Amino acid sequence: MRISTRASELRTAIERASGVRADVRVSVGSTRISIPAPPADAPTWGELLRALRTADRWGSVTAGGRTVLWAQIEERS
Repeated sequence: MRISTRASELRTAIERASGVRADVRVSVGSTRISIPAPPADAPTWGELLRALRTADRWGSVTAGGRTVLWAQIEERS
């Protein structure tokens, strides 16, 4: 399934800031982009947070000792 230009630009910004390939999940009406959280002392946190804040929703989840950051775009028709 294709993603919107907005979601694609967000994915690019997150990948550029984090240096890792993002996981993209598409469902009806939304696109969620996630990456493993970088180390707390990573110099790119500022750039990454700027990218995340352009999303409609964003946050983090910790499971199995691993923290994942996610950003969600609500697709409007």
